[in-house]
Amino acid sequence: MTASIPIPEPRPRPDSLAGVVRVGSFGTFYQRFDDLIAASANMVLYFIHSRRWRENHDATLKAFLRRDGTSLEVFLPDLENHELMFSLARHFDDGPQIPFLVVDAYRYFGRLARDFGQPAHLWLFNRYPTYSFYKFDEAAVLALYSNAAAKKDLPAFEITTDGMFGTFLSTDIADLKKECRRFLPTELESVIRNAPPPPSSWDLESLDE
Repeated sequence: MTASIPIPEPRPRPDSLAGVVRVGSFGTFYQRFDDLIAASANMVLYFIHSRRWRENHDATLKAFLRRDGTSLEVFLPDLENHELMFSLARHFDDGPQIPFLVVDAYRYFGRLARDFGQPAHLWLFNRYPTYSFYKFDEAAVLALYSNAAAKKDLPAFEITTDGMFGTFLSTDIADLKKECRRFLPTELESVIRNAPPPPSSWDLESLDE
């Protein structure tokens, strides 16, 4: 009698364990960002400047802040950390403009704070970022950074906040708050004043994170 071969039990898919919902280039998430912002009451953002993203979703962000009970937290690079700014300049094709784009992000969120009372404060990080994130109530979008300076389409993925990646992200945010400097938006003016002026040839329209 031939021994039967045991059938292995089905293993859960890795993406279901991790909570990965979808994967694609960052640009393919355009509409999804608007949907997530509109459906959420809490948002946590971490990026270098994300100028194009801010422009694309400006109206949705302001509609979010007009709603009662919403909360916005923002992490941005610390302009006064010269080692960090030097590293960022070396790793992006628009590197020399990075400080001015960060200043633009400071001022953008400062205007939102003035007009809507959010973000109540900004967190300034001092370590070179390995990824950016956009966290919402039940989901988050994570985007990788390239190890080379050449500009390219960056992969991004949407996760649920209750999966393995979501747990990691929540822990990372808690740890970031222990390491970052916290400022009221109005307090950033002193940091901005110490930033070098942009070159006269700076073409803001051609730049993006």
